[in-house]
Amino acid sequence: MEGEAFNILKTKLDEFSATLSPKVSPTNSSSSSSSSPSSLSSSSSPPLDPPSSSSPDPFIFKVPHQLRQVTERVRKVNKTAFEPQMISIGPYHGGKYQTMETCKARYLSNLLARGANQDRILRDFIAHSQNMENSARSSYAGTLNMSSAEFVAMMVLDGLFVVELLRKFREYRLKDQENDDLFKQNFNLTIIAQDLLLLENQLPFSVLNDFFEKIKSSGEHLDVMAIHFFSKMVPELKFPRFQRPNNEGREAIHDIKHLLGLVHDRCLPSPQKSDTSRGAAVNSHDFTFIRSATELSEVGIRFKKREGNSLFDVKFERGQLHIPTLIVDHDTERIYRNLIAYEQLNHGSTIVMDYARLMDCLINYADDVALLSNCGIIDNRLGTREEVANMFNKLNDYVHFSGANFYYSELFHDVNERYNRLLSRWKVKLRQTYFYIPWDWVLTSIAAAIILLILTLVQTIFSVLAYLESKKSGK
Repeated sequence: MEGEAFNILKTKLDEFSATLSPKVSPTNSSSSSSSSPSSLSSSSSPPLDPPSSSSPDPFIFKVPHQLRQVTERVRKVNKTAFEPQMISIGPYHGGKYQTMETCKARYLSNLLARGANQDRILRDFIAHSQNMENSARSSYAGTLNMSSAEFVAMMVLDGLFVVELLRKFREYRLKDQENDDLFKQNFNLTIIAQDLLLLENQLPFSVLNDFFEKIKSSGEHLDVMAIHFFSKMVPELKFPRFQRPNNEGREAIHDIKHLLGLVHDRCLPSPQKSDTSRGAAVNSHDFTFIRSATELSEVGIRFKKREGNSLFDVKFERGQLHIPTLIVDHDTERIYRNLIAYEQLNHGSTIVMDYARLMDCLINYADDVALLSNCGIIDNRLGTREEVANMFNKLNDYVHFSGANFYYSELFHDVNERYNRLLSRWKVKLRQTYFYIPWDWVLTSIAAAIILLILTLVQTIFSVLAYLESKKSGK
């Protein structure tokens, strides 16, 4: 199997080499007889049966059909929310874009070229990947229709590409600005970063980290490099300051599932304190619904932009909702749908779903978007205010929501309590201003009206009597 994986990778390297000048060779010519496409296709050994991919605890999933469903009005935007646009990583969308397969081969070729014996280095990577194959396969839900050789070759090609990309972004000396289209065109790098955060486009982080440990040349940590990369390339996300503590070892690395999981966990704010005794006495609806931004504003609740911290670190203090700025552009929905899908399929924090519910409550119409934009809470780069409102209103479609561990339960309770108190006060003031009439004034008015009525009646009687008297005298 090692030979098959070697041939697969050598074929990709040779295909890449064919696009270069004849003077450039990505690997030693000593093994060229085993690296041509013809030698790979004519191999007499059948593909090995893949190891079982069933696992009691897989953590890389295909997105369920229900989460792919969207209304016809937004289908054009969302139909590719879970599909890579430029690069495929892992077995679910393997080899989907030939241009990027060539780019992966270039990255592998450049990495091998730094060593003295390129074929030996490549075989070392393959052997190392073989040792990780069973655990890597078990990370994926369902059956993978890939032979062992194909799976190992995929791990090497995709895994080393991701590691090299993160290293190049962090270490300037590794960049090839003239020949690397990803770094020449920042737009491409942004799309790559977004593709690396798709639920179906993942490699186990343990695989990436093992490769990184074999080739790193500095004291950096891969998770720190990854967060640095995504913080620059995906402005829709907001990370608290993160530096690995000196005493944090490999145990913490093993807790990271993949790049999407890493980004999700690094976005989390500090755990929010909850008052369980108070919550038990309050109706559960009080914890899962608040009024829209304009409704809250009408009774005197104010909104203020919160500086720093996590994007999800929302506070309610002294009648003000403090919310960090959220950038809303054409990629925001795609990023959040994948984070929500990750939360739906993994047992753990549901803070992205909870945040989406918070924003869905605050935003019903364009006026709500306008209010939050004027406060600096929403940075609208998407288009019209209606488009922003529609995005938030559809973000939690087909998502199972449970209020049992709702992150903003205490905040919702406090906002609702304040709203109801202010609303009652507002009604009283409205009644006093427009409908209150002093009783003494009312009684005086009634008495005056009665007297006026009596006088009018008396006058009428005297007028009638005078008229009758005049007619009698005339006769």
